[in-house]
Amino acid sequence: MTVQEIRVPVPATARPARVPWAEFCRALAVVAGRDLYRQARHPGTLVAQAVQVVFFLLVYAVGFDGMIGSVGGVPFSAYVFPGIIAIQVVTLGVTSGLSYAFDREYGALREMLVAPVPRLCLPLGKVFATAVTAGGQSAVMLVFAPLLGLRLTPVSYPAGVVVFTLVGAIFGLFGAYLATVITRVQTLQSAVQLAMYPLLFLSGSVFRPDGGPAWLSAALKINPMTYAVDGVRHLLVPGGGALPWWLDLAVTGGLAVVFAVLLRLRVGR
Repeated sequence: MTVQEIRVPVPATARPARVPWAEFCRALAVVAGRDLYRQARHPGTLVAQAVQVVFFLLVYAVGFDGMIGSVGGVPFSAYVFPGIIAIQVVTLGVTSGLSYAFDREYGALREMLVAPVPRLCLPLGKVFATAVTAGGQSAVMLVFAPLLGLRLTPVSYPAGVVVFTLVGAIFGLFGAYLATVITRVQTLQSAVQLAMYPLLFLSGSVFRPDGGPAWLSAALKINPMTYAVDGVRHLLVPGGGALPWWLDLAVTGGLAVVFAVLLRLRVGR
C-alpha cells in the first residue's frame, strides 16, 4: 500500500507578509536619521576629521607644491585637492562599518534586529547616513578649492558634491559588507586598519596613477579607489584624468552593484 503525501494549502494569512516599500523607506529613514542625529550631537568626530584634512592639505598640497610645481599644466595643489577629499570620503565610508558593527552588537541596532522590518534596512540606513555626511563634508571642502588654484563652475561644484556623495555610499556599502563578514568588532577594527593604508595611498590620490614604475601602476589599477579618484579629477581638474572616463564610471558603478549584492546576500531580506 502506497502512502501518498497529503499537501495542505497554506492560508494566505499564514504566509509571511511582504513589507511595502513605504515601510522599507520609513525604517531606512529612521536608522539614517538616528545616525545623523548622533553625529550632530557629538561634533568632536567631525572636528577631528577636519583637522586630518587640513594636515593632508598642508603636507601634500602646500608643502609639495613648491617642489613639484605643476602636473599637466595644473598646479600640484589643485591636482591633489580632489584626491585629498576622496581620502576623507573613502575613510568615512569604510570606517562606517565599524560603527555599524558596534551598534549591532552593543547599541540600539541590536534591539532593532527583532523589529518587524527588513534586516537590510539596518546597514542601508547606515550607508545612507554616511553618504549624506560625505556629501556635506565635500560641499564644505570644495568651497576652499579656489584658494589652491582649482577653479569651479556652477556646474562642476554641485556635480563634484554629487560624485563624492556617491563615492561615500559605495565605500559605505563596502564597510557594511565587511561588518557582516567579520562579526567581532575588535577583529573588524584591525582588518579595517590593515586595509586602509594601501587603499588610500595606492590610489593615485596624491600623485598621477600613470607616473610611477610598472609595478606601482599595476597595483594602482587593482585598487578600486583609483577609479573613483580619477573620475573626480575628470570632473574637477581640466585634463587631470589619467584613465578613460568611461572606465572610471564602469568600475565604480560595477563596485556599487557588487557590494550591494554581497551585502544583500549576507544580511538577507
